[in-house]
Amino acid sequence: MQPIFTMQYGEFAVADFLSKQIKNASVFIPASAQEKGIDLLLYRHENGRNLTNTIQVKMSRTYYKDNIKAPYPYSLWFNKFNVQQNANWYILVGIYAKHPSNAQTAKANSTKWDTIMLAFKNNEMAYFMAHKVKQKKNPSQDDKMFGFSFNAANQIFQTRGVSSPTNMSQFLISNRIVEINNSFI
Repeated sequence: MQPIFTMQYGEFAVADFLSKQIKNASVFIPASAQEKGIDLLLYRHENGRNLTNTIQVKMSRTYYKDNIKAPYPYSLWFNKFNVQQNANWYILVGIYAKHPSNAQTAKANSTKWDTIMLAFKNNEMAYFMAHKVKQKKNPSQDDKMFGFSFNAANQIFQTRGVSSPTNMSQFLISNRIVEINNSFI
């Protein structure tokens, strides 16, 4: 029998990033889809103890704005979801093509792919879902979707689910990696 294993790209991107950024830790992938709320498990053995971090990954495709004057050419959209209590971290992922500055004359192989990720602790994600995903026209009503827009990998703004763009750059995974590293239980 041939071993066959597949995983979604978003989960792979998060596992790859965390395995490179968090030293002395391993990333485990559940072999069964039966465990709701956990896509990845970070594991570390320290001082005779097994320490873990559970991670839920959500991924969006990237939507592009053709208007060159748009403040945020890239956008990610997510459906509102229920926050599972067994996930320590929620990581939202988007993959996008970084077009060269001479996009009109550039060849196809000059396009580079990149990934952007936001990391939320469980309680932050629960608060976000309950209070930060509202309709623009009627802020007392929940929106069914929320979205983020960005123009660079180091700045991202919530642009759907809020009345005006809100800077969310503090949630970029690169800004949270020390917290993730220190949050094993």
